[in-house]
Amino acid sequence: MHVPYRGQGPALTDLLGGQVQVYFAGIPSSIQYVRAGKLRALAVTTATRAEVLPDTPTLSDFLAGYEASFWGGFCAPKNTPVQIVDKLNSEINAALADPKIKARLADLGGTVLPGSPAEFGKHIADETEKWGKVIKDAGIKPE
Repeated sequence: MHVPYRGQGPALTDLLGGQVQVYFAGIPSSIQYVRAGKLRALAVTTATRAEVLPDTPTLSDFLAGYEASFWGGFCAPKNTPVQIVDKLNSEINAALADPKIKARLADLGGTVLPGSPAEFGKHIADETEKWGKVIKDAGIKPE
């Protein structure tokens, strides 16, 4: 049965408390519980195994072609001047290149993907198309 939640916090609380038996959690929010033995990672949904969970198979090992990745990025309002966008992009990419930040994100199971605003825009468009097709093909409707 699908149980909708308003965020990973409440869902993880119920998973840890035994109110639900399975949850597709992002690695950064759940890795501490996996390491402590409070949760068991069954599979990762990324195309390749996660470095922080090297013995955990990918879901595509069981369901060919399956891939779903948690990702995040920085956005600015539509009419933000290009000079400001470029400056933000430059500073964010510099921060992502910092060894301490890279190490912390890697420890949480994150992967640093620096890039340009255009590359990120393409990623958003590609993901929107991918998941739009899934929604359409599955006949998913808002409740």
